[in-house]
Amino acid sequence: MTLKGFLYGQTEYNLLKNTIHLEDYIFYAKKNSFTFLSMTDKNLYGCYKFYHACQKAQIKPIIGLEICYMDEDNHRSKILAYALNNQGFKDLLKISTYLSTNEEPQGLSFLDNYLQNIAYILVYNDSLIERLYYSKALRELELKLKDFNNYPYIYVGYSFTNRLDRLNSNQEILNYCSQYQIKTVPIHQCCYLSNKDTIVYEALLKIGGETKVISDFEDYSFDCNPMENDALKELIKKVNLDLFNTKVDLPHYPYTKGVSSQLYLKALCQKGLERRLSNNVSLLYQQRLNYELEVIHKMSYDDYFLIVWDFILFAKKKQILVGPGRGSAAGSLVAYCLGITEIDPLRYDLLFERFLNPERISMPDIDTDFPDNFRDEVIQYVQSVYGEKHVCNISAFNTFLLKSSIRDLGRVMKIQNDRLEEIIHLVETVKDYDALLDSFKTRPDIYQFLYIIQKLENLPRHISTHAAGIIISQEDLDDLIPLQDGLNGLYQSQLEATDLEDIGLLKMDFLGIRNLSIIDEVMKRIPNFGIQQLREIPLNDAKTYQLLQNADTLGVFQLESDGIRKVLLNLKPVHFDDLVAVLALYRPGPMENIDEFIARRHGKDYTYLHPILEPILKSTYGIIVYQEQIMMIAQAFAHFSLGEADLLRRAISKKNEDKLIALQKKFISKSIENGHSQSTANTVYQYILKFANYGFNKSHSVAYGLLSYQMAYLKANYFEIFISKILNNVIGATKTMVGYIHYAQRNGVQTFKPNINKSTTIFEVTNEGMFMPLQSIHSIGETISKQIVEERIKNKSFKDFKDFKSRCSFVNVNVIEALIYAGAFDDFNKSKKNLIESKENYSEIFDRHLEDQLEDSSEFDFSFLQQKEYQYLGFNLTYNLFLNIEEKIKKHRTIPLKFANGRGLFSSIIVFEKIKTIKTKKGDLMMLGTLRDAEQSMDFILFPKEYPTNHDIIEANKLLIIVYALEVDEKTKRSKIILKNVKKM
Repeated sequence: MTLKGFLYGQTEYNLLKNTIHLEDYIFYAKKNSFTFLSMTDKNLYGCYKFYHACQKAQIKPIIGLEICYMDEDNHRSKILAYALNNQGFKDLLKISTYLSTNEEPQGLSFLDNYLQNIAYILVYNDSLIERLYYSKALRELELKLKDFNNYPYIYVGYSFTNRLDRLNSNQEILNYCSQYQIKTVPIHQCCYLSNKDTIVYEALLKIGGETKVISDFEDYSFDCNPMENDALKELIKKVNLDLFNTKVDLPHYPYTKGVSSQLYLKALCQKGLERRLSNNVSLLYQQRLNYELEVIHKMSYDDYFLIVWDFILFAKKKQILVGPGRGSAAGSLVAYCLGITEIDPLRYDLLFERFLNPERISMPDIDTDFPDNFRDEVIQYVQSVYGEKHVCNISAFNTFLLKSSIRDLGRVMKIQNDRLEEIIHLVETVKDYDALLDSFKTRPDIYQFLYIIQKLENLPRHISTHAAGIIISQEDLDDLIPLQDGLNGLYQSQLEATDLEDIGLLKMDFLGIRNLSIIDEVMKRIPNFGIQQLREIPLNDAKTYQLLQNADTLGVFQLESDGIRKVLLNLKPVHFDDLVAVLALYRPGPMENIDEFIARRHGKDYTYLHPILEPILKSTYGIIVYQEQIMMIAQAFAHFSLGEADLLRRAISKKNEDKLIALQKKFISKSIENGHSQSTANTVYQYILKFANYGFNKSHSVAYGLLSYQMAYLKANYFEIFISKILNNVIGATKTMVGYIHYAQRNGVQTFKPNINKSTTIFEVTNEGMFMPLQSIHSIGETISKQIVEERIKNKSFKDFKDFKSRCSFVNVNVIEALIYAGAFDDFNKSKKNLIESKENYSEIFDRHLEDQLEDSSEFDFSFLQQKEYQYLGFNLTYNLFLNIEEKIKKHRTIPLKFANGRGLFSSIIVFEKIKTIKTKKGDLMMLGTLRDAEQSMDFILFPKEYPTNHDIIEANKLLIIVYALEVDEKTKRSKIILKNVKKM
């Protein structure tokens, strides 16, 4: 059989050094009748995908690794390593892990333990051999070749393209290799598909920081014709891989105290059930628990539940808040008994089969939520239990997006930003990119730029860490997958999440949720309020439902958007089930049912398609809202088991036509057996089909509904503390922070500017009101803020400005100026002008004399102080023209800028910030600049037509009324104000 293929092929996973997408690599190999193909990247990121893609294409996969090392002369050299068999692949995993977790090796001694099952190829053009030979150090070369006799499978690779063709005619070096029984094989490094993509490859290298230019006699393209020789045939024949076929064992929970995992789990659940139900366990609950435990054991998932129970128990013992649940796991009574969730599935008609279906073998999926500032502590605990080589983070790949590609390429090509913005706008608005390329064929510079961008898009740019996923393994992970260094002292897989799950490794999502951090922080500020009290808050609290009915849900998990607040206003929730339904309905698809749901909720008549459906759909007014309802209908009407019903639900959501046809026949035949007519069975089945795509997972909706309710409860009952903690999460995001401050003020929370003796590094609620943190001042970061606060706590409050300067010598003049204008020193009863004039840290005697001279200094004018306060705080708190603005808005019948939307004319009360008068090409005058109201700033234009009647009224820092229209800027997509009229107040 003729061999055809490349032995030094590389792919996109050789980050920033290859332009070939993996699927293209396999496609072109198949198209060119390759019989084998190698993946020889500097890592093993793509090895799983490559292996399976080759098998599918009936191409023999050769998995290799490019190894860089420092040779005896301290030069970087390369050697290629190829797995000959399954043990060789395991060795390759360990080699890759070693290289990815250590500095570049000195010499090749680290390979001594991996010689029997791996073939090595010295890359002639980048190796010690070449240097020794061409420097005529032939004696040293002889010694080196003798050294390689220790390697059972060693080859010298020569390229059949570019500069290395000299090796073909260099019989002497071939003789050297032959003399020492080292075979030579032809290799070809592939870095791009065709020679047309050489420019793309060079651009990619430059983006990665290299400056390499491909010369005319070099060729790294796929277009080359492969060569073969006897040594190559022998090597390819030796490769025999049969990978990823064996089942990976799930990890065992190690602390079962000598009993089986099954019995240990059962005992824990029984105790948990008795505790949950206050020792009043009904037959219904006991039967459900026994059933779930039986299914879990049959599916061999006892240890899985124990593992999750254990780290959640650790978190709770450490007083780390755990989310009430998420996803379909909230439908498990076992999870509820173990304390994994806080949702009683029987109370809310949640189905275990939606979570774990005995008729469809799949890994359970229990994702857990923790406060984002405690997530890592829980993961560290898991690592301490199972071992560092048994727990790892998961890799994800960030790719070149359209805008980032343009900006990256523009940077290395030194193209100006405004020009890049034009290109971004051009490619964002075009529908047919190929047609756009064709239109610039007469402009080679632009064509080349656009061509490179097209080729770069979607290539992996760099590796990152999966936001939540953690792998836990029974075996050492580097026996199963390649690893590299990860975050927080953990290893990280080189493979992506989908690859790891396909292999059968246990993936668990540990999610860091900001809203849980807020809840946790609020609880810690409320006297005698802890995690247990949170679990016991009543689900019928009047103040909470009043807040929900008013849609006053800014800062409340899942309920902040304008759309969902509108739903709350119209629905007027009165019990927890209403909130659960809102969260299920407010999603693409189900939204179509919102208006009808609200109408029925408020008394609109409706009927049920069949009486059997009434008990199932009564709570949702005859509308299918939840996936669980679909399963219940199939069970009640056609006597499907809940496992079969889940298969039906899944087939509908996956749009699997073959399964749907089979399940339809089954549904109708079983419905007829249950006493229904074929016509009625068909009608109900079509009804299920119609609403199935609108159904949402009720388990998830109940779990997240509880989290939303808890936040709403804390906001309704402890508003000051709640809003301060919300603000602490947005320090640094000035626009968002200012919006929340205005909101707090409108709700009666007196907010004070930063105060050098009362502010800390966070928003603090005191008996006086809420003080802004020092680090909310522009130009003052967290580090300086902490130092100032630590000095104050350690050595008491600052007596005066001089005391502050003498004790805080680490603070520079710019920081002092920011503190002055932000009002942090106002309690010292000195004018800001006085403080500014004495801000420098002079010697103590001169400083005292200077302050005496400046004692009676006058103050800056209002508009200057207003501007400076706005500059350093991002809004005006003391020098605020917009105090009591609500009354003025009402009196003059205007609206805030944020409510101006769409076409037509609007009227608002504003102040002008920046004003610039310019001349048009015709010589007419017009104005442009920025203006703002209490909450936001916007660009404005006053065109020549309106200029004569308005320009003399326009002045900065004065309340004025404007009448205006909105225009959307095509480039930035931002709204701009078109002034029509300006009036004095």
